[in-house]
Amino acid sequence: MKTVRVVVVGAGVIGFSTAVCVAEALPFCSVTVLAEKFSPDTTSDGAAGILFAAQFPDISVERQRRWFKDSFDHLRAIAQSQQSPEAGPFFSSRYQIFKDVPADPKPYWSDLVIGFRLMTDRELERFPGYKFGQAFTTVKCECSSYLPWLEKRFRKAGGKVQQRKVSSLHDLSDSYDLIINCSGLGSRTLTDDPQVYPVRGQVLKVEAPWLQHFIRDGDGKTYIYPGIHGVTVGDISGCSYLFRLFTLYCYRIVCKCKYFHNLMLFFALKQRKKFEGNSRFFAKFKIFFFFT
Repeated sequence: MKTVRVVVVGAGVIGFSTAVCVAEALPFCSVTVLAEKFSPDTTSDGAAGILFAAQFPDISVERQRRWFKDSFDHLRAIAQSQQSPEAGPFFSSRYQIFKDVPADPKPYWSDLVIGFRLMTDRELERFPGYKFGQAFTTVKCECSSYLPWLEKRFRKAGGKVQQRKVSSLHDLSDSYDLIINCSGLGSRTLTDDPQVYPVRGQVLKVEAPWLQHFIRDGDGKTYIYPGIHGVTVGDISGCSYLFRLFTLYCYRIVCKCKYFHNLMLFFALKQRKKFEGNSRFFAKFKIFFFFT
């Protein structure tokens, strides 16, 4: 059988997951992952990596349930296996809270996660201003561990990696029979698609080992996700972004996550993506906040 030359553009979680699937399922394919940046310099490395499901109005609920179930079952199997310490997936539990009762108090994925239930009034007392909440267990994936593990698995299946910038997908057509685009925001330029655009958010990496449970605002804009190597505290905001306001945003995010007490923070502030183009900015600060 003729060897099929496959290239996967992008070395994030989607890129390497796709490459592993092709390399392991189709041994007659020669698979290459091609990217400008690899772990630990990808967007995936900064992601919180927790498994939630959003609802898309133009896709059938049945199809979305199948996607979520397949993803959840796959990561759960890794989390329950002997590979979990190296791979990174683990179980994470607790709260998603809402300021108002949502239109669908029991979402379509409620029977696919573990132990879904509605929060009690006593539990909600911890969160002033919030009227409704859900408690459940999902899977969190430490991407700083998961990406190297995926790459190791990919290479074991005969995959190849190549680090260089791709300016055009058309430039790859002579060298490969199949091109799989997993470039994320890079698709804006690679495919000339203006509908792909960046969303700015701030992410704090916090050392707070006493925090064991996640807390997520129902609108998804503010969250606290404990992990293996630290706690990810995040916020997505629509206001303008200025470099001189970095420290002010740090303070603002931590204040929104007001469930921290007596906490001293050392963190990195990360701009997920710049407004225009594909550039990324990463800045590290040593800043102290004391809360009593």
